Amino acid sequence: MSDPTPVLDVAVDAYVRDGHTILDGIRWTVRANEHWAVLGANGAGKSTLLSIIAGYEWPSRGTVSVLGAEYGRCYMPDIKRRIGLVSAALGERVYRTDTALDVATSGLYASLGPWQTFTDADRARGRAALERIGAERCAAQRFATLSQGERQRALIARALVHEPPLLILDEPCAGLDPVARERFLADVARVCGAAGGPTLLLVTHHVEEIPTLVTHALWLRGGRILTAGPAREVLTSTHASAALGAPCEIDERAGRYALRAVERP
Repeated sequence: MSDPTPVLDVAVDAYVRDGHTILDGIRWTVRANEHWAVLGANGAGKSTLLSIIAGYEWPSRGTVSVLGAEYGRCYMPDIKRRIGLVSAALGERVYRTDTALDVATSGLYASLGPWQTFTDADRARGRAALERIGAERCAAQRFATLSQGERQRALIARALVHEPPLLILDEPCAGLDPVARERFLADVARVCGAAGGPTLLLVTHHVEEIPTLVTHALWLRGGRILTAGPAREVLTSTHASAALGAPCEIDERAGRYALRAVERP
């Protein structure tokens, strides 16, 4: 029998920053064997929502439960070890002298930079994480010399090194050319789609960045959930137009999506 406990159960009544309401009335549940894309325009609240889920921000009012643990009633370092997070902010904090192997291995200690001494066993786990995401050949290269796609793989290896059941990717395809993007998405889908792989939460502006692995999608607008549910029901022209505030058309082909803005006559 499958575990009925949701992977994620969010009831954020409000998140207020500097007097501005960023999130309002969020109700969202993610269950086992679901993989989600979170979409919306700039300022819709996507990254803030995932920061709350990852335990780096706290709702002004509401509750968050992840992997059966309710925030505020659990030991946060333990739950954070069960969440893999990759974001642009994290990439900016990497010491450019660190190698890809250093970056991957640092995930074992939730550290960045030359502050941690790694054992041979630690490095073996870091190398295994790089291999898992197809980045083993970059292990000895300095982070500063890596391509954008290689940097993203190193950061995902860091997130995967402790084998978390939940993987959060915030705009992971930013800066990738189309070929690098497709290769990267294929590797992510392979990792998350494998037996025992993590549940994926993917934040993006672009429907083209949603791999076929994704089963569900959510549109945010103005800090509220506009619609959420099975991907084919949510990733439609009508919902995209409402979320983005302009006429849009979405085409679907073999489980992949493309969006274009429609010029008004």
